[in-house]
Amino acid sequence: MQFKDVIGQQSVKSQLVKMVQQNRLSHALLFLGKEGSGALPLALAFAQYIVCTSAKTSKFIEPSPSSPRGEGRGEDSCGSCPACIKANQLIHPDIHFSFPVITKKPGESPVSANYIREWREFVDGNPYGNVYDWLQFITAENKQGNITAKECEEINHILNLKSFESGYKILIMWMPEFLGKEGNKLLKLIEEPPPDTLFIFVAEDENVILPTILSRTQLVKILALTDEEIEKALITQGKVENNKAKQIAGVSEGNYRDALQMLQHAEENWQG
Repeated sequence: MQFKDVIGQQSVKSQLVKMVQQNRLSHALLFLGKEGSGALPLALAFAQYIVCTSAKTSKFIEPSPSSPRGEGRGEDSCGSCPACIKANQLIHPDIHFSFPVITKKPGESPVSANYIREWREFVDGNPYGNVYDWLQFITAENKQGNITAKECEEINHILNLKSFESGYKILIMWMPEFLGKEGNKLLKLIEEPPPDTLFIFVAEDENVILPTILSRTQLVKILALTDEEIEKALITQGKVENNKAKQIAGVSEGNYRDALQMLQHAEENWQG
């Protein structure tokens, strides 16, 4: 995903790009935004921007061999280099994902890797979805999703390995609110990460995140979308008629997921 594919959030996009261009990238970021604001799409676009090997355009200065790593980079990933193609498909070997999962077999401690195919399909079709949508997608029914102690052990192992292709190893943890006291297993890794390791925590409610993790991250606050941004997205991405898009945007309260839900229900009622 590229920044241009993310609805609105221009100030956050600029903030993230400057972090890289000015070599001020913290090793642990907390993308904090309410449901439907686009925190996960922003995290995906940022990870792709970091691993992109051609993140510059003709209007930006070409970096010299002695330039700092961020200097000369454009304001978005190129979208076409091999790294971008892999990142867009969620198969880049240096971008790892962690998210709430359920047990597949009795007695087994679930990890995100067990659900990576479902995760790719879910994100491709519903990047603004919430955790309820995700758990329904994996047919959790009444089961509670969790990020387990075994998952934390896996993260420790993976991030201590060398990167495969990119200069960075990136972990995107979606909904760290589902990480209980097991998250303390990650503290040493967050405090003293291997070189060029980046944690991106994507959350909705900071009050539910472990304080020990919260205190070790740099906050990237993501505001609710404006009515105008939702309206434009419904028209350009959803091919919605202008008046209907304006009506839905006006009652969506900055939540693009809700806007899509209302659109779907309106279409179902019309067909019914």
